[in-house]
Amino acid sequence: MRREENYGWLYGIVAGSCVAAMQIGVGMLQMDRDYAILLGAAQGLLVCSLTVICGGILAWILRPLPMENEEAPNPVQQRLRDYREAFGNLAVSFAGEGQKAEAVPENEQLDKTEKMKLLWKNRLEENRAAVAIQLGEMAQIMTDTVEYAWDTRPDEELEQVLAKKLKGMGLYVHSVLVYQEEHRRQEVYLTVSTRRRKCVATKDIAEVLSRMMKKAMMPGKDSRAFVGSEKVTVLFAERTNFQVLCGVEKAVKSKETISGDNFSLHRCREGQFIGALSDGMGSGMAAYRDSEMVIDLLEQFLEAGFSKETAVRMINSALIVRSDAQVFSTIDISSLDLYTGICEFLKVGASTTFIRRENWVETISSTSLPAGVFHKLEPDCTSKKLYDGDMVIMVTDGVLDALPAAHQEKLIKDIILEHDTGNPSELAAYILARVRQYREKEPVDDMTVLVMGLVKY
Repeated sequence: MRREENYGWLYGIVAGSCVAAMQIGVGMLQMDRDYAILLGAAQGLLVCSLTVICGGILAWILRPLPMENEEAPNPVQQRLRDYREAFGNLAVSFAGEGQKAEAVPENEQLDKTEKMKLLWKNRLEENRAAVAIQLGEMAQIMTDTVEYAWDTRPDEELEQVLAKKLKGMGLYVHSVLVYQEEHRRQEVYLTVSTRRRKCVATKDIAEVLSRMMKKAMMPGKDSRAFVGSEKVTVLFAERTNFQVLCGVEKAVKSKETISGDNFSLHRCREGQFIGALSDGMGSGMAAYRDSEMVIDLLEQFLEAGFSKETAVRMINSALIVRSDAQVFSTIDISSLDLYTGICEFLKVGASTTFIRRENWVETISSTSLPAGVFHKLEPDCTSKKLYDGDMVIMVTDGVLDALPAAHQEKLIKDIILEHDTGNPSELAAYILARVRQYREKEPVDDMTVLVMGLVKY
């Protein structure tokens, strides 16, 4: 910012000189000449000094407060903002004018070359729209990173206290880094090593950390169980209020050797536990590969920190641009917050999900189309508060289709309430066995039952 120029001293000299000149001229007419000059000079100097001092005080009072946005931006933040703008502009350029695909005439006399050109043109427009969505998502990811990635800070006070406390356990603390994003729980990255080739359990370190921070802490996901003489960084996070027990049962379609259904049970770093189901189009190996790709991409996106909505939209775009043939897959996600017990349901062409609580069952349904049909995805989203002992039952459409069409959901509810158990594995096996009793023949479609039970610590 350009430095402001200060002319207060010049104003003071001018004002003092004028006063001195006037006083000397008047004094020489009324008193001794030498005395008049001395008195005029003294008065001029006084006026000059008062002008400079008062002007400085007034300028200080009227000086505007510094604005926060005048600070120099973080260079990494600025780089990410540039990336965001670039991805946003690319998304606009790929989207073009948003031309709609033209219908292919069902005229047998139409020239085959022209028909092929029209098909390729429509396919190109769909791919352009899908790529534009992907680039737009990347721009949004950059925005989220700029907003939330700067809350990491060293805690020197905590580091000093921990160094003293852990020294008695034979540990040497190299650094302590506290990390907290907006609306998320606190995390601590502790870089430690042991003295004299000892081994210390990370759960013992978590107990010390809990007492110091006055909140229950636990080793993070995939953290090592012990710390040795080698310097390592261990993540500690606030302990969750709930844990999840899971059970899965599957049945393969008749005359097939592999199920076209795939599932995932994934615990994220931020205290989220996610259960996901995907039913590939058709059956056998082709359906298995499609649903496997969906689940693999979903796990990778979630592990990288993307939101569920962003992950699903990126997967949908990948299915659209993947090949010449259309590929459809359902996506069914139940995301449990292990701190609050709130479960978020996201469905893309998926079957009904059931929530069992004591002696009643609630349903979560969807009317959306599977992923890979349209480049603009509109998933069905809802959330429910769950409590200790509640169970979430997720099924693929093969389970419901095995029941009489007029009473599918009612029959499933009755089956769920028949078996009074708190074991998710037992309930999943019971549901699948009872459903298969309604068909004397082998399954006509792949069937998968995934049960998640919420248990309070």
